[in-house]
Formats: sequence, structure tokens, C-alpha cells
Amino acid sequence: MKKTLIALAVLAASGATFAQSSVSLTGKLRFAYGTTSSATGVNTSGVGVTDGDWNIAAVEDLGGGLKAGANMALRLRGRDAATDGTSTGVGARPRDSSMYLTGAFGTVTVGAIEAGNGILGLVTAGGPTFIGLDNGTQLAGASNVDILSYKTPSFNGFSATVATLDAVGGNGAENGGSNKLFAVSYAVGALSAAADYTDYGSAAAASAGKRTRISGNYDLGAARIGVGYQLADNGTATDKAERAFGVSVPMGPWVLGAVVASSKLNGASASATGYDFSAQYNLSKRTYVALQGQSTKAAGATASATTTRVQLSHSF
Repeated sequence: MKKTLIALAVLAASGATFAQSSVSLTGKLRFAYGTTSSATGVNTSGVGVTDGDWNIAAVEDLGGGLKAGANMALRLRGRDAATDGTSTGVGARPRDSSMYLTGAFGTVTVGAIEAGNGILGLVTAGGPTFIGLDNGTQLAGASNVDILSYKTPSFNGFSATVATLDAVGGNGAENGGSNKLFAVSYAVGALSAAADYTDYGSAAAASAGKRTRISGNYDLGAARIGVGYQLADNGTATDKAERAFGVSVPMGPWVLGAVVASSKLNGASASATGYDFSAQYNLSKRTYVALQGQSTKAAGATASATTTRVQLSHSF
């Protein structure tokens, strides 16, 4: 009898421990038929996977208001190029992975993430646009980085973040320097805004530089608008400024969205420009079909590169 009670007590304690932990699996898969025309007039068309991933999130309640968690994502785009390692291929490869510890003191995060270097990643109001990861044509690109960051708790909508980052797998600061990021954000009601400053701290004059970004979004109810600005001081290389404006309009099951962006090198007479639009029809909370278009034009170019596609997306 005593052994039975002890066994039941151990089982109950184990059950309580398991109840404090949870793991979730989410993801998405997107197919599209599209046509693309390059700036030189080369046309292509066809059907294919435009995005797909699995995302695993685990969280454990450590007690006393302290929690630990891990997030891992794997990009899965079918079987066409299983060994492909490029940013635009369709094979399987890792995406963001991170671990964190959070409590009343704030949140400490360490991981490897995709860090958007361009202004377009700052403007989220454009709805279901597709510049970025799924076709690699973001005006200023993106890069993978290792990151160690601390984020304060929110005070009246304000929070601050400090981070150190370097190239993934670099075992040290990128370019031989110490890259540091300082950021503040605000989110209350319909308004959200963010600003960050990055010091790349490179010993190489052509790589040493600083970056300042600021963005904001406001939900008007009938529409959501967003603006963003980035200034990159590229050391002895040419400085660059980028601007973007986004808007999305929900209309029942429809969501109409657009982003207009420009990128200009200091002293240049012309800017690189681009726009992204989408008309999305939500079949459910997890499935939609959308008509999407994109046009990008290099500074000084006489023609634009364009893409138009019809996309079917399902998330789980």
C-alpha cells in the first residue's frame, strides 16, 4: 500500500511537470502560377512552390514567473532541389532558430535569424505582399546573423532592446568587428512604431558603418498604413537611403495591400524603385487565394523587372 501511494505521488508529480511544458507545430505551404519578365525582356512562366515551412515552438514554465522556450523553423519547398542551398531555391534548409529566457526582468534571446537589411521589412502594413524571403528580390536584401539580445519589459507601451550580432557560423563578430544594435519600440492601441541603430564596428574602412531605421504603422479601422525610412552610413563606401510606404484595406473576406519603396545611393541622380501589390481572398482563417504583382527598377535603368502570379496558400 505504501509503495502504491509513493508510485501515485511520483506519477502525479511527473504529470504536473509535463503540464508545465508545451510544444506546438505550425507551418504553411504556398503554390503559385506566375509569369516573370526581366529588365532585359526575358519572359518565363510556370507553376511551383513559392514558400513552405514547419515551425516548432516549445515553452516551459519554470515557476516564479520564469519561462524558457525554443523556436525552430525548417523551410520545406518540395522535392525539386533537395540539395539546394540558395536563398531562392526550393529545397529543405533551416530558417530561424532561437532560445529564450523570459520573466519580470525582460527577455534574453540567443539564436540564428534572418535579418532584413532593407527598408521593406519595416513596413508591415502592406498586407500580403511578397517582396522578401520567397523570391529574394528585396531592394536591399537580407542576411543571416547570429544574435544575442536583451529586451526590457514593456512600460506604458515602450520597450528597448540591445543586441550583439555577427555572421552565422562566424565564431566571432562579422568583418572582424563588434556589431551592436540598439532599438526602441512602442505599441498601444492602433499605433505601433520602432527605431533602431546598428554600429557595425568593422576594422575595415569600406565595411565600417552605421545604420539607422525608423518605422510606424497606424490602424485607421478601414485601412492600415505604414511608413519606413532607413539611412545606411557605409563607411568609405557610398551611403544609401531607403523609403517605403504601405497600405492594406480589409473588405470582408478580401484584403487589398500595396507597398511602394525606393532606394538611393548618396550622390546618385536616380533611385531604385519598386512596388508590390496583392488582392487576397480569404477562403478561411487558414487558406487564401491571391493575385500578386511586383515591379522593381534599378537606378538609371530604362526598364523594370516584373512578376505577376496567382497564389494558393494554406497554413496550419
